[in-house]
Amino acid sequence: MIALDLISSAVTRSTRIAEGIFMAEELRRVAAGRQEREKTAKAKGREACLPTPERMARSRFCRDGEALKVLSTVAWLFNAGDIGDDEVAAAQRWRKEYDYAELGVVEESSSAVTADKGDVHTWMLGRGKCAQRLSQIRKALGPSLYVRIEMMLVREMSFPDMARLIFPDGPRAQARTKTAAQCALTLDRLSEYYKNILRN
Repeated sequence: MIALDLISSAVTRSTRIAEGIFMAEELRRVAAGRQEREKTAKAKGREACLPTPERMARSRFCRDGEALKVLSTVAWLFNAGDIGDDEVAAAQRWRKEYDYAELGVVEESSSAVTADKGDVHTWMLGRGKCAQRLSQIRKALGPSLYVRIEMMLVREMSFPDMARLIFPDGPRAQARTKTAAQCALTLDRLSEYYKNILRN
């Protein structure tokens, strides 16, 4: 009887141990499956954020950290050698001023450290000065060149899209070439305007 109880308890212990091992293995298998599903979901999520294959074929993209960005018209002109660093800097400055004046958005910069943080009044005065400068640029360049700046830097239109609006008739390739030349000229004029501001 005692021997049967010992055998029975030993069998029960070994059954429990086997069940515990089975449960541990089952938990590991479930956790591994969950991790695999999470990896697959993350990969699918990243793929869902990527452009379609058709768009990838039409546009040129560049990596900005983890993000994939479409090369802007300014980058196209720079890579083609039509504009230089001054024009690129002028385009970036104009876009920052536009964002500040129109939207109230300032890009954080670690190099720009100010002693006075200011308040809502200094913030609005700064926005007003940017808006005034944009108005002066519009007057200096004229409405047609200013519209091209907005098309390039605000609406981020491609050369073919701009050409469709600027030159609705005529051959598309020729209209695109003319538009690219006009955009390069516009950025050159914008760069000269900013240089004149710094001189005065």
